[in-house]
Amino acid sequence: MDPVEPQPVNRRILAILSYGHLATDLAQGAIPALLPLFKAQYHLSYTDVGVVVLMANVSSSIIQPAFGVLSDRVGTRWLLPVGPLLSGTGIFLAVQFSQYWLVIALIFLSGLGVAAFHPEGYKYAGLASGERRATGMSYFSAGGNLGYGLGPAAASVALSIAGGDGMLYLLIIGLPAAFLLWRIAVSRDVDHLHLRVPEPALTHPAAVRAAVGRASMGILALLVTFVILRSWVQVGMSSFIPLYFTGIRHEDPRYAGLLVSVFLGAGAVGTLVGGWAADRWGRRTTLMVSMGIVTPLLWALPRASGVLEILAALVAGMAIVSNFAVVMVMAQALIPERIGLISGLIIGFAVGTGGIGVTLLGAVADRWGLLRAMDVTALLPIAAVAIAVILPSDPRLARNSIPSPSRTSISGVEAEVGGR
Repeated sequence: MDPVEPQPVNRRILAILSYGHLATDLAQGAIPALLPLFKAQYHLSYTDVGVVVLMANVSSSIIQPAFGVLSDRVGTRWLLPVGPLLSGTGIFLAVQFSQYWLVIALIFLSGLGVAAFHPEGYKYAGLASGERRATGMSYFSAGGNLGYGLGPAAASVALSIAGGDGMLYLLIIGLPAAFLLWRIAVSRDVDHLHLRVPEPALTHPAAVRAAVGRASMGILALLVTFVILRSWVQVGMSSFIPLYFTGIRHEDPRYAGLLVSVFLGAGAVGTLVGGWAADRWGRRTTLMVSMGIVTPLLWALPRASGVLEILAALVAGMAIVSNFAVVMVMAQALIPERIGLISGLIIGFAVGTGGIGVTLLGAVADRWGLLRAMDVTALLPIAAVAIAVILPSDPRLARNSIPSPSRTSISGVEAEVGGR
């Protein structure tokens, strides 16, 4: 393929995609605040409540790679408006019915909207970012982080004011987002946003191409593991903070809620900072630094008091999420012709394993206490730093530049994944 000039950032498309991301994840973020309502209104056991959470996790996360495959194989721009439409409608209707099985079905439907939106959204966000992939992707990711962080608080306020009917705000926000995303899907605005996929160098020996493929899968496995560890840390700490500060420290539950909101909400700012840092100082460096500062902060969080613990929660929350968009850009560049699958794999499967991590860490808490479980959680970023260290300093993939036949070692792989 002939070389092409880098595309500039399309800020208008990025803004609409980010708004759609906010609307979609706003509905998903409302689920924790709805659980007490479901339990009381439908007389659920804790097991029944767990099934609600499980359905939301399975449909919104674990299924995402399937939508990613669909995105790669056929034109699925129409999935963009489906995301906020289904996610908001499902949650709104779930609080209107009195049958438990309908609640489960509607929660599942809402999660499908989340799963459908993300692979396609990340695909076009990456393309609209032009040559500043990490920065542009961070804008898109910040919308989702903001929506997810505001979800519990917005739902709590809406329920306190108008009961179940208050959840109508999800449609008030989601319908305009769906309309704008539909305008993008049917317009020609994204026709010029296509992947720059070089033609495979078939003149090179099959052994060379096979080595390149193995190197690609090795790097992808490292990135997925990195995301899994990060997800365990984020979900684990957000689950343990309220339990520890109310049950062990005997703090006001509202204060514990504030700490969780600070911890999760800081991710929106962290995503923007991480994207800028990656474009300026390099992606691997951003991964190492962001996770490297998390361990001491999370260790100090349950031991500090006053402003210091709030500051620890703020900076740790920013740092954990700051590499979110960076990892996505690196993973997408590994297999550019399967960008939808990669997006679903990273956002859906890897992030969705956070619940598994909390289950294992919960066993640690049962055996050795909640503080020890938080300490174990604080140590997990060290493993993530180790993964970042062994990533290539300038990760390259033979997809873009296959080494000459005389250089068949994997170390000679030369197609950019992360670059700077």
